[in-house]
Amino acid sequence: MTHIIHGLHPIYQALKAHRNPVKKIIISRGNTRRPLKEILRLAAERGISIQWAGRDNLTRMAKTTSHQGIVAQMDEFKYVEVSDIVQRWEARGDKAFLLIVDGVEDPQNLGGLIRTAHAFGVHGIVIPKDRATPITPTVIKASVGAAFHTPIARVTNIASCLEFLKKRGIWILGAEGGSERPIYDCDLDLDLAVVIGSEGRGIRPLVKKKCDFLASIPLHGEITSLNASVAGALVMYEVLRGRLPVKGTHD
Repeated sequence: MTHIIHGLHPIYQALKAHRNPVKKIIISRGNTRRPLKEILRLAAERGISIQWAGRDNLTRMAKTTSHQGIVAQMDEFKYVEVSDIVQRWEARGDKAFLLIVDGVEDPQNLGGLIRTAHAFGVHGIVIPKDRATPITPTVIKASVGAAFHTPIARVTNIASCLEFLKKRGIWILGAEGGSERPIYDCDLDLDLAVVIGSEGRGIRPLVKKKCDFLASIPLHGEITSLNASVAGALVMYEVLRGRLPVKGTHD
């Protein structure tokens, strides 16, 4: 099945990544945006067809007016296996850092999580097949193309996936708003997988039971919850911060 993605940065990242082959790029006539030159160069190197069309045609293809004057046809998004993510971690030789997204249905939230995970060096992401958004063009756009650079697995059973990871020595941290243990009191310098729950329900009960420990993000305002993307970013940063080398002080 052919998918349509749109936007300068997602298409540029798709061309750089090689993982999901771009078949054709369609550009609006008169488009002079600066990143276009690099996209045209990469497309020429890979022998990808370029077509010029009116902006209205692109709007119909992208089903949005925010396509920035460029769309691309490509194969359906290619997921990896969870074992591929584990192998990637083992090959890199550092502590495991995985993100498990349990049932996020908002594509903007999932895209934001993917973008943050890539920026913070996560080895891979796992999402469920049911009751959750897959990797769609909207998710790719929200991730600014990071979905093409971060291995993403899509599994039938998240709880079974966590068992698989635990057998390989990976600890499971569940981000849970009701937990009395704040995230900054946790030892995060472990081989770790972080579980982020859905926007409304949080982590599902069976998945929560598989977590080795739960932690919350302390909040002090009248609003007592964060959306999945923001919560995930804060937890992932705490993991990253705990692993950064401590700089010495100067006299």
